[in-house]
Amino acid sequence: MTGRIVTLTAIKGGINRLRTKGGADASSLYDLVNGYVDQAGVPRSRPGSKSRVSLPVGATKGMCAYDGKLIVFSHVPQDIPASTPATECEVLKHPNTPDLPLKEIHFAGPFLGYLYVVAEFINGDVYHYWLQRGTTWEPGKVYLPGALVIPTDPNGIAYQLDSGTQTYPVWLKNIARALGDVVVPTTDNGYKYTVTDVFGPAPRSGAIEPSWPTADGATVFEDSDVANPTPVVGEQSGNNNLPPDVTDRYQYARPAGATGVYTEAN
Repeated sequence: MTGRIVTLTAIKGGINRLRTKGGADASSLYDLVNGYVDQAGVPRSRPGSKSRVSLPVGATKGMCAYDGKLIVFSHVPQDIPASTPATECEVLKHPNTPDLPLKEIHFAGPFLGYLYVVAEFINGDVYHYWLQRGTTWEPGKVYLPGALVIPTDPNGIAYQLDSGTQTYPVWLKNIARALGDVVVPTTDNGYKYTVTDVFGPAPRSGAIEPSWPTADGATVFEDSDVANPTPVVGEQSGNNNLPPDVTDRYQYARPAGATGVYTEAN
């Protein structure tokens, strides 16, 4: 059944979603897609893009405009020839079967600053993606764990920094330490710390987590002061005066009976 055709020549009321009953009104719109209204109030078709882009045959799905570029999608990186505007391919992987090709892109558009994409794979699974892109990789720049970067020559994949320190124990207070022990801060900063020197009868970590240096080779000192230990029952009485502080080769004063740990960032 074909509805009644109404010719729109002078739009006065704009888009009105409140009017859901009754016949069509030639002076207002319920919606307008791929068009615009000129200064005279006449609806016009929005012209299509005149750009020509050569895409790999059958290798990409969908297309949308984002950040001044045309974006297409694939399950693997694609080589897109240079074009104006620039065209990039974003890679969408199936969460459980990474090699599964895309069947269709149901939606793609900007949302909260990044592309929001609804993709269907050839097995019928539909997944939603919010493509955070991160920043372009820079040489010599310090990146913290969790940072997202993209290559200087984009390949459709964003890379998240993994510090590789998950296998090491996290720092805890009052834990016995020995030369060569490795710990990481309670808040991952990308560094692990190796015990390079200990002193005292029972070296241990301190009561308060130290401020960890973030430079290769930098050291941090933990002091577990037991210069006045609890007397042991039956201990012989005598001169309990402690000897004067002794300065070690690092120019740190070590009270007699104290224990401490030096750790080095790496």
